Amino acid sequence: MMGALCHYVANAESHDFQPMKANFGILPPLESTIKNKRARYAAYAERAMNALETVLEAGSHMPA
Repeated sequence: MMGALCHYVANAESHDFQPMKANFGILPPLESTIKNKRARYAAYAERAMNALETVLEAGSHMPA
């Protein structure tokens, strides 16, 4: 969610920029359509956890 908010703030057009609270509508879409809201939000969370895992694993291999 933080990445999506940062992207929105950094890339929004200034003439129609309106700050907003965090919401799932600003996240990149999932690869497949999920109509059930709870299942869709769970899929967003799973995707985020997988991305975080990937970043943390890549960081753990960097020299100190």
